[in-house]
Amino acid sequence: MTASGTSGSSDEITKLSGKNEIVQSLGAFVTKGVTLKPRHGNSGIRLAEIQSGKGIINSIGIQNKGAKSFLENDLPRLVQYQLPVVVNISADSIDEFGELAAYLTENDVNKIITGLEINISCPNINEGGIIFGVNPKMVEKVVAAVKKSVGDRVVIITKLTPNVTDITEPAKAAIAGGTDSLSMINTMRAVAIDIESRRPLLGNIIGGLSGPAVKPVGVFMVYECFRKIQECRNKKIPVVGIGGISTWRDALEYIMAGATAVGIGTAWFVNNNVFCEVKNGLVNYTEENNITISALTGISHET
Repeated sequence: MTASGTSGSSDEITKLSGKNEIVQSLGAFVTKGVTLKPRHGNSGIRLAEIQSGKGIINSIGIQNKGAKSFLENDLPRLVQYQLPVVVNISADSIDEFGELAAYLTENDVNKIITGLEINISCPNINEGGIIFGVNPKMVEKVVAAVKKSVGDRVVIITKLTPNVTDITEPAKAAIAGGTDSLSMINTMRAVAIDIESRRPLLGNIIGGLSGPAVKPVGVFMVYECFRKIQECRNKKIPVVGIGGISTWRDALEYIMAGATAVGIGTAWFVNNNVFCEVKNGLVNYTEENNITISALTGISHET
């Protein structure tokens, strides 16, 4: 899958050479974050590269044109991919999450949207800016609000933040709220300092770290959820592994840790063929070892 925030919301893939191969290598397209009303995003510098391609810190601020524009302009263009479309959603309050989910699904007249990925890494303005994802009670309430709004019309995926002590707590809360799946991880909080000005480089000061550096953290958190949560272990609640995947071996680590699917984002900023390479690598591995991806999911837990 594409990872939210890295593939835009409509036809970015069509601008690339080899677009057909890219689409054929994907199992789903996950959009950039969509909010109820338009957002201009953060001001100032919004992106910092870390150690020549080892990762990036971004502080985009969920810039988007809002749900109405997404439905009218972006969603129709996604039909060309003939892929399941998962819309990443963000909001400032629990009620707004429910309202946004309802608006998108009720106004998706052609039933293009397959799923909603709930971004619980955004702050709740009604709770003094506390991040939803670090409080299990809030996680459950957000997921429940979305579930109540959409019922079984679309698949609900809850994207977990890594900025917690125990990833299984918000994961369990999301399951209690009614999520159909979990995705992890979102970016990790980070700061870059400009040594010339002696000030934080990003306009928003704090950004989100992504890229190869976060992969071991992402693999660990998938591993923990699969190990400690029965619904994940029996695959009733599938896990999507995200964070730092740039090769098929990276993807396989996530799968062996317990992921049913993987999302790739930052890597394809520098390698447009990454989806094809990962798919081909996994196909070759399974054929050479006479084993399926399903059988490999969580295999590292076997004794």
